[in-house]
Amino acid sequence: MTFPSRVPCFVLIALLGLCIGIAGPSDTHAQSGVRSVGGVGTGGGTSALENGPSTMYSNPADLTVGTVDRNLEIQLFRVAGYVGGNLVQFNHYETLFLNEGDPLTNDQARSSLNDWFGSSKRRISTYASVTPLAITYRPDDGKWGVGVGIRSRTIQTGGMDKGLLDLALRGTALGSDERKIPINGDSRAYSTVDVKGTFSYRLSSLPLSVGVSPSLIFGLGYAGGDFSSTATVSESSLVHNFDYTARAAGAPSRGVLDEFSAFNDDLVDDEELESNSGLAGIGGGIDLGATYEVRPDLHASLSITDLGLIKWTKDAQTVTPKSSEFRFDGVEPNALDGDLGDEVEAEVDSLLEKAYEDVNRDRSSFTTGLPTTLHLSSTWDQGIVILNGGVSVGLNQDAGATPDPVAVHVGSKLDAGPIPLRAGVRFFGSQAMTFTGGVGFDLGFYQLELGGSVTPSTSTLGSGARYAVSLSLGTIRI
Repeated sequence: MTFPSRVPCFVLIALLGLCIGIAGPSDTHAQSGVRSVGGVGTGGGTSALENGPSTMYSNPADLTVGTVDRNLEIQLFRVAGYVGGNLVQFNHYETLFLNEGDPLTNDQARSSLNDWFGSSKRRISTYASVTPLAITYRPDDGKWGVGVGIRSRTIQTGGMDKGLLDLALRGTALGSDERKIPINGDSRAYSTVDVKGTFSYRLSSLPLSVGVSPSLIFGLGYAGGDFSSTATVSESSLVHNFDYTARAAGAPSRGVLDEFSAFNDDLVDDEELESNSGLAGIGGGIDLGATYEVRPDLHASLSITDLGLIKWTKDAQTVTPKSSEFRFDGVEPNALDGDLGDEVEAEVDSLLEKAYEDVNRDRSSFTTGLPTTLHLSSTWDQGIVILNGGVSVGLNQDAGATPDPVAVHVGSKLDAGPIPLRAGVRFFGSQAMTFTGGVGFDLGFYQLELGGSVTPSTSTLGSGARYAVSLSLGTIRI
């Protein structure tokens, strides 16, 4: 039997990439810390003394904290974006892929991959949101407040273990009689528009404010899935045992899952994927919050954001494979009376079609969760300087909640007249130490805010990167 070591390796890498691709966009933990412009600028945590529309998407209880400066606030066109995660570790990337010295040995590649991944998945995510309008009202006595806003957002998250890179870097090198390589991945990508209402109330019997923000969510499109497999490499064979579940609704269903085939030149229908699919699902969510006044200059806050579900119905489908194994045992050199390369290609093509081409399709609706996140924080008001710090932990990572494990954030705001300044730091969680900052323009009746964050090193006090920006073009205060 003839078993060319490199051909099956590259074939398997390509097929695994395609199978993970079925599960949704693979270039995708996202929204903790970008819930307000001030939050981005102070390390990802919001101050209890933030007022107005910024409280609607962070902690609704904070709408009734502090004194009433203005009754009515109208925020216009706030945008936010984020990319990062613990898959983004440039030190390991440079070692494995940009090494200009001698090629890495198998042991060196294995050691670097173990440092990068360990036995877990690493993730990368993106998040983008646009809030064209948010309005809040609080009467002069400050005991209650209400708000309403509309927001669109797109969330993508994907994770993978070291298996695929192990196969790509080390190939079919054995080092023993047999090598088993677990190769697993998952991804989620979805777009929504939500209409949110907010109600906050300050209790009379306790120095406590509570708040609730329910939302009606319209799903525009969804693609996601989970892929698990094991590649077994021996002297005489390469075996890939696999399973996956891919789900989609709206344009991603028609443009990706309906058209997908590993054996077509065009893997997706670009026109269908980019089309306006309209409403693909509907759901609801709720944010809850409470802020306690420990003393006049110190507040403790707890909130939970994005608790809810979306039911996807339009063009909804779930795809699973009919087969679960690809096996390549080599070829007889003269089996086809032709060139060895042609023989291998013909044999592999036949095996690939039998293993991967046929799928099961279930065209019923399905339900997904929101990126639920728990936040604990405190705010210390020192007049010209306001300090805040806390932790956030994702409760539904599958939907893009971040981070897990807990991320710690510490920040401050310098109330420098019409030019307020913010600075902060964020560490642990899904990124290394990340520095944040922000600046504003405050005329009392009008506010403009900008905040951002950057990770200078992806291996200091944590692992990973976080790059975020948020901008509000204006908040009119009456």
